[in-house]
Amino acid sequence: MNIFNVNGTDFGIGKVICEIEDGIIKHLEITGDENVVKSMFEEDDEDSEWSWILYPPKVSFHKIPFEQKGDKIQIEITDELSDEYDITFYLTEHHNIYGTLIIDGNHIGIKGEIRNYMSDEKLYSLEVAAEKH
Repeated sequence: MNIFNVNGTDFGIGKVICEIEDGIIKHLEITGDENVVKSMFEEDDEDSEWSWILYPPKVSFHKIPFEQKGDKIQIEITDELSDEYDITFYLTEHHNIYGTLIIDGNHIGIKGEIRNYMSDEKLYSLEVAAEKH
């Protein structure tokens, strides 16, 4: 199952990059599907929650150390971790992620929330499920 769900809207999965080496997530990037965003504009619904976006959302993690247990990597994403390492949700601007990242074999999962600074710091739900390529 591949999803990139933000606050109940599934943006699909576009690009997935996952580089892990020697106990460090060197580069993990998952982007929503551009075609899904294009179809949102084709609907021409100016009242849509996402009518203002130009590109699909993206999550990225860079140079994050971890301790692996078997094939599974699990990282709790907190303010402290985000302050120390490069972890972000991007949708026209950077937003913080709070939740859990799990990499289990070829499956990547992220569950949690993002803080949307454009709408009075409202928390939006986030769920991403993708397969490593």
